[in-house]
Amino acid sequence: MRTAAAASVPAAGERIAPKYTPPIAIEYLFYAQVLYSIMGAFLGLSIGMLGFGMLVLAAGVCLLSAGTYAPVILTPVLLPIATAVSYLLVQMFVHRQGLGGEYVRPFVPWIAGLIVTQFLALRRGFLHRAALVILVIGLLTLPFLRTFIGDESRLALAKGITIANPNDLGAWFGFCCVYLTLVGLETKRTWLRVLVWLAAAVCLGVIGLTVSRGPLLATAIAIAFACRRILKRGFLPLVSLLLAVWIAVGIGVFDQQAARFASRGTEESGRFAVWPPAIARIIAAPVFGVGSNRVETERADTGTPITPHNAFIFIGLASGMLPLLLFVAYWFHCFVYMRRLGAAGHEDAPFQSALLLYAFLITMNLNLPFMLPWVMIALAAVTGPGFLLQASVQGRRRGREARPHVGLKGIPRPQLRPPLA
Repeated sequence: MRTAAAASVPAAGERIAPKYTPPIAIEYLFYAQVLYSIMGAFLGLSIGMLGFGMLVLAAGVCLLSAGTYAPVILTPVLLPIATAVSYLLVQMFVHRQGLGGEYVRPFVPWIAGLIVTQFLALRRGFLHRAALVILVIGLLTLPFLRTFIGDESRLALAKGITIANPNDLGAWFGFCCVYLTLVGLETKRTWLRVLVWLAAAVCLGVIGLTVSRGPLLATAIAIAFACRRILKRGFLPLVSLLLAVWIAVGIGVFDQQAARFASRGTEESGRFAVWPPAIARIIAAPVFGVGSNRVETERADTGTPITPHNAFIFIGLASGMLPLLLFVAYWFHCFVYMRRLGAAGHEDAPFQSALLLYAFLITMNLNLPFMLPWVMIALAAVTGPGFLLQASVQGRRRGREARPHVGLKGIPRPQLRPPLA
């Protein structure tokens, strides 16, 4: 029998009414914040801490809407929040770094972003709506393509746009390319398949213009991973994809990009040259790291200092083992949720698995990509439904009524059918 004190705290398996989920206006506010964070400074619309304020407002409304259920809903993102808090504490009190530091400041809005996306992911269809917003924002940046300073063979965005760096731009469009390819593989509508694969080809072309090898390889691996599921249920979508690729290659759509990648393929990016010495520095200072202002490490081949270009090494080097272990545990839990959702036949399982894999590969390739909106969306698309599935299972185990289409008090349970059929 539950005591009065225990009864005041909702159990994870209890149903949560729709009124406890954020209203649609918060989702629109989040999209506006994403657009502002990417383009605001470049367009001269930067106003103090407006972007951070929008995130805090959205997070506050989400927490108030959930009431006493908020701690339960936030359970899947407690690990990354703990990662950010421990990282900030180490920087401020051990390495005497202020919150204004280049590699310190982003962790504060990341916490708010984690809260907002976790709540929004409880809304059915959030992944698809958010992915389309990411695509539209990416397309809005294309008129501002410029030659990358220091390498005329690569294109980047104009200075002031958050994803101006070729690697960030390539990763952004890589996410869009993977998502659109998956839509084409999953849908049964021929006209939609043709449309989205044309859009995916545009995204792939942008990656080619950036000549960014990491996003290109991650995109290829994620799409190949997604295709394994298609082989189990029929060859038509896969054959259609291969035919589209064959036509594009045959008419020379990517000839110029291929030549650029070929000329750059023999160049050493520096990652494999900097990772061993960076890991050695982590071993030498395992408790608190060396500080975010000293993460640049000399390459083993040239001696040139560069950042690790790997989020896991970066966090371990900057703040030590505690934030690193929390961050690793977060990714491990995401993959566990992904596996459970796939086994349960979740409607978005093909998207969740491929996009999570893509996000992981990019995280292994850049310093702080996990703070970008598309990565938070991809991870929340796993942790949100994963939380609902786990809570639903717990509710059934506790003997509570399990209605066919209701998970946590009115939140739609995962539908066991393709969303784009």
